Amino acid sequence: MYEIGKALYQEYFENEKCTNNYEIKQLSEVTINNRNKIDQTKEYKVLSAVNTGNLVLSDDYFDKQVYSKDIGKYLNVDKDDFAYNPARINIGSIGLNTFDFNCCVSPVYVTFSVDKDYINFFDFYFKSKKFNAEVTLRASGSVRQALNYNDFGLIEIPYPTKEMIDKFNSSYKTIKDRINKNKAKISNLERIRNTLLPKLMNGEIDLDKIEI
Repeated sequence: MYEIGKALYQEYFENEKCTNNYEIKQLSEVTINNRNKIDQTKEYKVLSAVNTGNLVLSDDYFDKQVYSKDIGKYLNVDKDDFAYNPARINIGSIGLNTFDFNCCVSPVYVTFSVDKDYINFFDFYFKSKKFNAEVTLRASGSVRQALNYNDFGLIEIPYPTKEMIDKFNSSYKTIKDRINKNKAKISNLERIRNTLLPKLMNGEIDLDKIEI
């Protein structure tokens, strides 16, 4: 799925004929830095940004608990918001929250939101070689190669038009829907196979009596 989406992203947004017509904007102009702490009356799952470019559930990903016992000062991360650890962004650890329940990250993290129509665009952009080059350039002056939100916000990008974003989202959705339908068909066939195979093995079904 990712590789197909990546190819589509490159076709739409890394083509110089298209990007030459885009307005150049800084990330600070098209992202909103969120520093909202969690609601301590609610239950939260802690997320971690990993080098695959995803936000994952810490308890599922790591063998031991890597976050504080007291998460009272942790930051809320809404679904479809991004988050990253400033000290680890150089290894590509910036991700999108895709979970439907309450999530949070360590207060050392940066969390931000984007225009909802541009979520897919940014998800691929933050995994691109161009963005990684910008991160390396801007974080190189730090011993730990950290990149805070202020420096992150200085990165300039050719910002796609709404018309192009709509075309990309439509094409991407069509591809995802097709893949998901195929996965559902495969899953159903596997279920049928798993049901019939034991019956064939123990003779409950006589193949000689089946007309093909």
